[in-house]
Amino acid sequence: MSGMEREDLQNLLVRIDERVKAIQEDIREINVARSCASHNEKIRILERLVWGCLTGVAGIGARVLYEAFR
Repeated sequence: MSGMEREDLQNLLVRIDERVKAIQEDIREINVARSCASHNEKIRILERLVWGCLTGVAGIGARVLYEAFR
């Protein structure tokens, strides 16, 4: 491979890298713009429900183990 071909390939790789970075930035901007407050609130409520259920199941499991070993 000659020096000119290497330079051409390096320039091509730099341009591709710049395009990929630009696309990634555009995707980030789109994701931020599409963020919806009501969806975030619904997700937060669901997370609380899941953690509450897990806590309840863990409590019941601890109670069962306590009763079994008593």
